[in-house]
Amino acid sequence: MPLPVPNLDDRRFDDLVTEARARLAGHLPELTQVGPGDPVHAFIDLFAWLTETIIYRANLVPERQRRVFLNLLQIPVRAAVPARGFICIDGSPTSTSLPPLVRDGSQLRAGKIALTTLGELQPTCLSAQILAKVLLTKDELADLNISLQDLHEQYGLRRGQIPQPYRSQRYLPGKETLTLSNTLDNSLYLACIAPKALAGQMTVLRESLAGLRLSVAIAPADNVVAEEAEIINSREDILPRPLKWELVAPGADGSTRFLPLEVMSDTSAGGRNAGVVRLKLPQNSDLFASFAEADPMFNGTDLLPPAPEDEEVAGRVAFWVRLRCPDEPDLELGYLGINAAEVITQGLREDLLLTTGTGQPEQIAQLPDTDIDLNSVDIQVEENGRWVSWTALDFTSGQGPEARVVRLDPATGYLYFGDGSGSGKRPPRGARIRAASYRYGGGSEGNLPAGSVKELVDGSSRLRVRHDWPLTGGRDAETLTQAEQRIPQFLTHRNRAVTSADFRTLCLNNPVSPVARAEVREGFLPGSTLAAAQRDVPGAISVFVLPPGEVSVNQWPRPTRGLLKDVFNYLINRVLVGTELYVLSPQFVPMAVSVLVTVSDPGTEQETMNQVSDAVTQYLSPLAPGGSDAQGWPLGRAVRANELLVQAARIPGVLSVAGIALFTQAKDEDGRTFWRRLTANESLVLDDYQLPQLAGIHVGSARDNSTGAGGSAIPPLPQGMRNQNNGDSEHGVAVPVIPDVC
Repeated sequence: MPLPVPNLDDRRFDDLVTEARARLAGHLPELTQVGPGDPVHAFIDLFAWLTETIIYRANLVPERQRRVFLNLLQIPVRAAVPARGFICIDGSPTSTSLPPLVRDGSQLRAGKIALTTLGELQPTCLSAQILAKVLLTKDELADLNISLQDLHEQYGLRRGQIPQPYRSQRYLPGKETLTLSNTLDNSLYLACIAPKALAGQMTVLRESLAGLRLSVAIAPADNVVAEEAEIINSREDILPRPLKWELVAPGADGSTRFLPLEVMSDTSAGGRNAGVVRLKLPQNSDLFASFAEADPMFNGTDLLPPAPEDEEVAGRVAFWVRLRCPDEPDLELGYLGINAAEVITQGLREDLLLTTGTGQPEQIAQLPDTDIDLNSVDIQVEENGRWVSWTALDFTSGQGPEARVVRLDPATGYLYFGDGSGSGKRPPRGARIRAASYRYGGGSEGNLPAGSVKELVDGSSRLRVRHDWPLTGGRDAETLTQAEQRIPQFLTHRNRAVTSADFRTLCLNNPVSPVARAEVREGFLPGSTLAAAQRDVPGAISVFVLPPGEVSVNQWPRPTRGLLKDVFNYLINRVLVGTELYVLSPQFVPMAVSVLVTVSDPGTEQETMNQVSDAVTQYLSPLAPGGSDAQGWPLGRAVRANELLVQAARIPGVLSVAGIALFTQAKDEDGRTFWRRLTANESLVLDDYQLPQLAGIHVGSARDNSTGAGGSAIPPLPQGMRNQNNGDSEHGVAVPVIPDVC
C-alpha cells in the first residue's frame, strides 16, 4: 500500500484569519472591541491571502519532486491522444469541372474542436450507392411463387445455363454492416452517380473524371461483436489485407470486363482500420458506363452490376467500381464512401516564431499550446541565415554537444534545449527559433459521433462536408496521480510482456481500449477455430479479453473486433522475440436456468424472486463480482445446479428452493437445435476456452408448478426459449428477381 503524501501546510484562508485575530487578541488586547469594518481587519485579510498563496506554492514542491522522480524513471506523463477517422467533401452539383484540391493540413471545425486533414483530396460532384447481388434461397423463391424453370424461360437462357436468382440490395453505409457473405459473387459494387443537374452532360462529366484520383473511405465493422472462431494474431492481423478494386467496363463485343485499378495509397491497411484508399481511374473515359439497359428487366443480368432501384438514378451512373477480397470472401465492412479525406482531431500551427537564442545552457522556450503531437513537431533554429531543423525528443540525455536535439514535454508544450555537453547543442546567441509546424490537441472530447463535423475552415462555399462515420481513439491526458499508479507495475515488467502476469497487467492498463478482464493461456495455439486448438505448444501465448459492461440476461459483455485488434497491436510490440501471440474472444455457451422457490412472505414474493434472478445472473457473470472468487466466472469451469441453488437459497425471504434445472442447447438427428434439460447429476461441462452465457432464466413459485415423481417440483423452460431451425440456400447465369408489386 503506498504511503500517503501529506501537505506541507494544510491551513486555509479562514484558518489563517482566525489565527491572526487570536494573536492580535493576545498581543494587543485593546483591539478586541474593534468592529468588522475596521481597517485592521482588512490588513488581516490581506496578510491571510498572501500567506495562503505562499502555502499553496509550498505544497507544489512535492508535486514537482514527483514529476522529477517520474522523469528519472523515464515514465513520462501520457499526453492526450487525438481521435482519428475520415470525412467526405463533395463538390458543386451543378458543375462538370473538378473543384480545386483540398490540401494536406486543411482545417475543419466541429464546435470548439479543431480537425486537420491528413493528405490531399480531389472532391467531385459524385455520390455513391453501395449495392450487392444477394442470393435467394429456395424458400424465398417459393414465397414469391417463382421457380427456376420460370426464370430460365423469362430470361431466355440456353440449354445448360442454370439461373442464379438474386435480389439487388442497397446498403446504407454507417447504418448497417456491409457484408460479402450470401452474395452471388462475393463482391460489393460502388455506383458513382452524377447529380440530377448534370444528367444531360454525362459525356462531358466522364471526360473530366478520366485519370481522377478517387478517394474512397473504408472502415471495418469493428463495432461488430467478435465471433468465437475469430482469431487475431500476428499472421492474420499485422499485415495489410489485399483488396481487389476493379472498374466495371464495357467490352468491344458488348461483354462486361473488370479492369484492376491502381491503388496509389491505402491508410486503412486493406480495411483493417478506418482510412482512405486512393484509386487511379483510367485516362480513357470510354471505359466508363452506366450499364442501364433499355429493358429494366435485364439490368444486372450475368456479369452486369446490380441495378439501382430507381431507373432514373441508374441512367446517371458515371462509372462502377467493384470491391472483392479473395482471401476473405465473407468480409464485413462498416462503411464505404467516396470523396473522403482522413482527419485527426488536432489543430495545426505553422511558421510560429518562438524566441531567440541566448547562448546559455538549458535554454527554455514554450509553445503556445498543450498536448503536442511529438511526431508532428518541426522546430527550426536559424543558422547562417537559413533555417535548420532540430529533432524533438522525449529525452535528450546522452546526446553529443553538437547534436541538434530539443526535449519536448508534450503535455505542457515546454521546449528544453541542450547544455552544450551531454544533452545536445545550445542555440546560438541571437539566433531566431521557430516552430515550422506542429499539431496540438486531442482527448476523449474528439470522439465525435457521425454528423458532428460540418465546417471547412477557409474552404470554398461550394464544397459540402459530410461526416457519416464517427471519429474514435481519442483519450484524455494522464494525470500525475495516474502516472504514479503505473510505477509499481512498470517497474515490474518495464513495458515488456514476459510472464503471464505481465500480459494480464499490460492488457488491463493499455491506453488504447479498455479491458475489464484478461486471461492468459500459455501454450494455447488455436487452429482455424478454437475447437481445433492445441495445448502446451512452446512459444504460443493466447490472451482472452473481455470489455467492461453491464451484465444482464442474454446480454453478456463480448469483445468487438476492434478491441481484439487494439489489444493485439499494443501487445505485439512488447512481447519477446519468438512469441506467437493470439488475442481471442472466449467462446460463449448458451444456457438457461429455471428455479422454483418457496418464500416466507407472500406479500413480497415477486420482489424476492427478482432478487433470486439477479443473484444467479450476477454469479454466472464473466466479470467481477461473478463466480465464487468474485473475479468473474472462470474460463472452462463447469456449471453445477447445486452451486446455483446455494446462491438462490442465500437470498433473504427464500424459505426453500423446491427445484432447480439447467438447460443447454443440443441438436437432433436432422441438425435442428433444441433446448435440453440436464439431469439432476449432470453439469454443463465447458472447455478451457469457454464461458457460460445465460440466455434465459425463470424464477417461479413452487406452489404454481407441477410436481414429478416423489412430489418434487419440475422447473419449466424459461419463457421465450424456442428451438432454432437451420436455413438452407442454393447457388444457381445471375438473374435479378423483381417481385410483382400491386
